[in-house]
Amino acid sequence: MRKSTHSALERYMARRGGKPLARAMARPPLSVRRLFRVAALATLLAAACVFAMRPRPVQPIKVTYEVDLSRAARGELVITMVCDGRLPGKLDLVLPPGTFGDSRSGVHARDPKAHALGADGRQLRPLKVIETADGWNLRAGGSRRTGIVYSLDLRAAPGSEQDVRRHISTPVAGGLRAAGFEIFLEPLGVPVEGLTVVVRNPDDIPVLVPWPAVVRNDLQQAREDTDADAAQHITDASLGYGQGFQPAAQAGTPAELGRSAAAAPVPANLFYHPRDIADLNNALLVCGDIRTHTAQAGDCVIQLATDRDWMFTDEAALDLVRRIARTEMGFFGSAPTDQITVLLSANAITGDDRFDVYGVHTGSSVLVMLDADTTWGAVEDQAASVIAHEMFHGWLGEAVRQTDPTMLWFTEGATTWYAARMLTAAGVWRTEHARGVLGARLDRDYTGNPLRGTMSVADAAAEVMAPAEQVRFGYAGGVTACMALDEMLAEKGGHARPLDGILRHLYAQDRGKPLTRQRLEAAVLQATGVDCAPWLDAHVYGKTALPPIKSML
Repeated sequence: MRKSTHSALERYMARRGGKPLARAMARPPLSVRRLFRVAALATLLAAACVFAMRPRPVQPIKVTYEVDLSRAARGELVITMVCDGRLPGKLDLVLPPGTFGDSRSGVHARDPKAHALGADGRQLRPLKVIETADGWNLRAGGSRRTGIVYSLDLRAAPGSEQDVRRHISTPVAGGLRAAGFEIFLEPLGVPVEGLTVVVRNPDDIPVLVPWPAVVRNDLQQAREDTDADAAQHITDASLGYGQGFQPAAQAGTPAELGRSAAAAPVPANLFYHPRDIADLNNALLVCGDIRTHTAQAGDCVIQLATDRDWMFTDEAALDLVRRIARTEMGFFGSAPTDQITVLLSANAITGDDRFDVYGVHTGSSVLVMLDADTTWGAVEDQAASVIAHEMFHGWLGEAVRQTDPTMLWFTEGATTWYAARMLTAAGVWRTEHARGVLGARLDRDYTGNPLRGTMSVADAAAEVMAPAEQVRFGYAGGVTACMALDEMLAEKGGHARPLDGILRHLYAQDRGKPLTRQRLEAAVLQATGVDCAPWLDAHVYGKTALPPIKSML
């Protein structure tokens, strides 16, 4: 038999009509084709799942708080929190932190009720609210707008009556006093791009709300504003000239309002827009039997408010506040806000561990709590330093923002030292008296403190609710550290009081920014040419004792 001259491949191609074999060979058996199809489908499904389950950016929401004062005379608040936007299915709401984060006592929200809301504010359906360890979980259920109503009882919590710090939010004569950080619920894990606070005052209770970021009633600006909506927005609420807040419709002098010059105004409704959650919490609302007096210091209105009669006159207290404010404004070159309010209230706390005078600042307002029987001499000797200290925080702590606990040694230490210097410059304290006050405090609370050498000053100052011995060590150590830092920089740089220029630099260049160690070191280096990091490592963040102070003032 003649051997074939064609290969099997050639014979196959001949039977297929000469078509390229490649196409025929490209078709695998049916089972293989099915396998390919299943694999392709699985790949597509996996890609779709990855796309669907990818982390999506959380959309910002807008939050409005409506504070109802109808029960204020009984020491209670009712707040409605309205959330607008693409809400998650489960929205975590964090309870107000009580007294500086202490969950055992202080003011707490209660009795939450939630509804889905229509665009016109109507309640559409109830929503479930579940209590969690640190607040509540709102089952928003895809709602675009929800309203949560809760109440707060500001009467003192059991067992807390001997700590004045637990009485910042409390009933007062004819009404109540409420700190923002104790009354506002916060959404957790959801960015907030628009905040509004509305205060409803149906009973026309005298109200003082020295919040740091209020919508101003500037009629001239409104007339010049080309945006009609913006102009209307400006006139919706007002900061009365040194008299607190009043509706724009009633704008005018106290006499025109039919009230005495010393009476706080009576807004039916007012609102303001905090810059962020921190600004929201940095608030103080006071309503009840309040009277106010005002003075002018440059472009800043100085306001004194009180809810009781004292053993000294309001006019004397206002003049003291004005002198301190003018001196501190002169040091920095301007005021941190266009109004500074000092509220004097009674400190009814008794006991060996009580504060004779206690102060706290919230934005442009200063709350000072005094013994009801405080004399004018005691005001000048003791209360004046608290007023000067808390007011100074308007620059160092508010304008230059205190956010890092590890920088409290500087914020509190510098403020305490400069408060004494401001009182001396204002003529309120004699130099010898200021030296005596500072020296006695440093000897007792830093040099003679058993924590010296065992705990760093920065660590001690970082815990504001620590035991009294640690708090005193942290504050006194901070004062000592600031004075010692100033002397070290003066010796190396050849400039007198270099810390003055550093504070002014921080206020001018870093206003609105958080104060950090890096920012402080950069300011020191720019102002003096000295790298202070090794010194801080040893004496502030380390346990090496600070050198003796040569000159306090």
